[in-house]
Amino acid sequence: MLNGTSSVLYGTIPEFVSPARRTHAFAVFYTGGSVAGGVGPFLFGLLGDVIGLLPAMSVVGCIALATVPLVWALRPAFRSG
Repeated sequence: MLNGTSSVLYGTIPEFVSPARRTHAFAVFYTGGSVAGGVGPFLFGLLGDVIGLLPAMSVVGCIALATVPLVWALRPAFRSG
């Protein structure tokens, strides 16, 4: 499901960030991705231990669905390009 995410962001970040800030924007993106990839499974494992597997998976699903409004918010920026 996430294949191509980096490719999309390579093309998308420059659309929203000035050339002077691109290096910083990519650094923030990759640092955040690395931290989330390393810490996320541990934290969701702890959450699953505390509230159970099915509720924890529901939380994961809700977080994933939370990205949909972000996509809708970005739609005008893609129309202007």
